[in-house]
Amino acid sequence: MRHVHSVISIESRPNGFAVQRGAVAMHHTPLYERHVARGARLVEFAGWEMPLQFKGIIAEHRAVRSAAGLFDVSHMGQLFVRGPQAAEFLARMATWDLARLAAGECRYCHILDEQGRILDDVIAFRLAADELLLVPNAATTVRIEAWLAAHIDDFDATLENRSAELACLALQGPDAPRLLQEGLGLAVEPFRVEHHGELLVSGTGYTGGAGCEIIVPAADAPPLWEALLARGAVPCGLGARDTLRLERGMLLSGSDFDGSQTPLEASCEWVVDWEHDFIGRDALLAQREAGGYAVLQGVQLEQRGVPRPGCAVFHAGERVGTLTSGTLSPSLGTGIGLAYLSLTPGAEVAVEVRGKHLSGRVVRPPFQ
Repeated sequence: MRHVHSVISIESRPNGFAVQRGAVAMHHTPLYERHVARGARLVEFAGWEMPLQFKGIIAEHRAVRSAAGLFDVSHMGQLFVRGPQAAEFLARMATWDLARLAAGECRYCHILDEQGRILDDVIAFRLAADELLLVPNAATTVRIEAWLAAHIDDFDATLENRSAELACLALQGPDAPRLLQEGLGLAVEPFRVEHHGELLVSGTGYTGGAGCEIIVPAADAPPLWEALLARGAVPCGLGARDTLRLERGMLLSGSDFDGSQTPLEASCEWVVDWEHDFIGRDALLAQREAGGYAVLQGVQLEQRGVPRPGCAVFHAGERVGTLTSGTLSPSLGTGIGLAYLSLTPGAEVAVEVRGKHLSGRVVRPPFQ
């Protein structure tokens, strides 16, 4: 939804405001006023009023692929786990053995329920021997915090949710390392995290290219945002974030998994370290042994059209799946999407778009 000024009530938050419009509370990041000032088109996302686009999704997408884009991702959660058994605790909770991470390393992994179903996909940061940071998705932060709290008592560790006092900026694209060096005098390697005073800078992102994410105290986010834009970064919204991640086949929480899929079904066995004990491991082992399940695969159209989530996928005249994600790829100029299918790459399919069956093929992401 667009920004509206008829606010019924405003509740102060450490990193912004929760705005009550009717029965729906809308959270704002510390950069909200900067987005309004730049004329961003704002939409509701996971309870937050966030920029969908500034100058346009395609222009922002191309800026990230060719130069550098800057995203406000302060709606993501920041959960800190500390104590002598912090790493052992999170290893039990996650599909990767996070006790194997050295200080300064990051890892993408999943958190599962007892049936092996994905509760969320997260990035874990080993900040020190006795301190880790977990970054869940905006819509799942409360649920993941509660899930961790329900299992932490057996470990010598503590859990702190600092999401309300921190902000996060994602600087992405081939020019991002240069802008980081020129703007802050910093450098970071892929999937490494560095302390710089009150800043945490990690070589991570959601675009499938070079870049970093910068976690800062909320009050420091607006001047940092403006400083990076002044050096040439292009402000980007959720629209470009979605097209960028889909081109690389990255999962979208709530769409590509909704609590009923496992990492095996989501084509993410690579996030599973089978050599350690974690919640959901037995269920995954049983599923892997039994086989016979559909897996998340890419679909690329060979006819012009814009596929969207919910579009039906057909093979040999029979409906075989539904797109969980779909868009027109700005880089390729063709429609792409993801769907759970029991087909092999190269199989011919048709996607129903606006009542028409458009031909395509099953491909293995990232899309080329």
